This record gives sequence, C-alpha cells and structure tokens, in this order.
Amino acid sequence: MDSVTHGSVSVLIGLIFSVFYDEIPIWLLILVMFVFGVLVDYDHYFYYKKKFPESRIWNLPKLIKIYFQTLDERDEFIYHTWLQEPFGVLVVGGISYLLFGVTNFYPPVAILASSCFAAHYLVDLLSGKMKPLAPFNNKITIDLKILPANSFTAASISLIAFLVGLLVYILI
Repeated sequence: MDSVTHGSVSVLIGLIFSVFYDEIPIWLLILVMFVFGVLVDYDHYFYYKKKFPESRIWNLPKLIKIYFQTLDERDEFIYHTWLQEPFGVLVVGGISYLLFGVTNFYPPVAILASSCFAAHYLVDLLSGKMKPLAPFNNKITIDLKILPANSFTAASISLIAFLVGLLVYILI
C-alpha cells in the first residue's frame, strides 16, 4: 500500500488516541505516527537496492520515482522485509514498549506506536502479498488483494480530511 494511505490511517489512529490521552505533546504524537505508521516502509529500500543498484537511501525523489515504477510488480515481488509480518509486529510492539513503557517516557505512547504499526501491517495484508511466517518460513504467502495496491487519490482525500481534523483539534 502507498505511504499516503499509511499516513492517513496513522493520523486517524492518532486523532482517536489524542482524545483519550490529551496530556501527550502534539510533536511526540506526530513523530510516533510518522515513524511507526509510515517510515517503516523504508525497508522497501532493500528491494529497490537489489533492482536499482544506483539508488541511495537519502535520495528521496529517486526512491519515489522507483516506487511508482515498481507498482505493477506487486504480483511478482514482496518488497518489504520480515519486519512487516506478524513476527515483526510483535518485535516492534516490544520495542515500542521498551522505548516508552520501561523508560517511563510517556508510557501510553507505546499503545499509539504499536497501533500505528499494526494498522500498517493490516493495510498491507489487505492490499498485497504477505509472508505470514517470515522470517522462519518464506515459502508460504497470502495474497488477499481486497484493497487496491495504490489508492493514492482516495488516500490523499482522507489524509487531507484527517489533517484538517487534526488542525481543528489543535486550534480548539
């Protein structure tokens, strides 16, 4: 699924989260939503690096261009790593608990981080191929294709709506 969709889902989760935990600073909410909901897609870079050796991790415009070039290949390749599979969701949930819960740095944010990452996983599961037993067994795949792989227009509209809602929430 595209990053705009992941971003809009994370913002929705963040808005719901902010209703229950209003003491969390907005900069921390935005950072956690971005890192755990969208930035985790940077693991696609390892796939891009194999197919496009000239790509560099810091060259965002080039990576975006490569992303749009490889959209039609979703049936042939699974570009994410095991981190975006069920075992990875458990690992990232544990890391977010250690990062926010054990360190006592805004412990409720561990819920937001885990929720954004789990939602990222579910959106990917509903839109393409997954290896549910990775990294232990990479041969079994699930290909649901319930959602389109690239719903850029619909996701853009929903992201704009969520951002307007977030802005209204911040200002009121």
